[in-house]
Amino acid sequence: MSASFSTIGIAIVLFLLLGLGACQHPKPLLSWGAGGGFTGTQHGYTAYSNGTVETWTQHIGQPRQLQQSWKLNPAQQQTLQSIYQQLQALSPYLKPANYTHFITLYTLQDTLYWAWGPADTQAIAQTLQTLYELLNRELKRP
Repeated sequence: MSASFSTIGIAIVLFLLLGLGACQHPKPLLSWGAGGGFTGTQHGYTAYSNGTVETWTQHIGQPRQLQQSWKLNPAQQQTLQSIYQQLQALSPYLKPANYTHFITLYTLQDTLYWAWGPADTQAIAQTLQTLYELLNRELKRP
């Protein structure tokens, strides 16, 4: 009799673990955007592991406000993965300006952040700007 209770107990634990794991939100992979200036407001995007992209706005001292979301097509997902891999090879770079572009990369172990002004002429800032423009051009809503 106790064997059947322990079997049922194990089944319940597995159900809860698997069921709750399936309900978790997808992990963010990348966020990118721009902001600052007079208002300090930032506008950006976040791409998730399930291929969803969200656009958002964030005012100083406020949480991000979701604007819209959509799913990437397979070609866009490949572009996202390629950019993700390229960013992992870059050194951190933090040179914010009055108006700043930024990219945040999320890994299982770390969060990597790059920030630069659009007029920055450093080689890494130009590389980041190229990737930023590629994200904006290739991952927009179809």
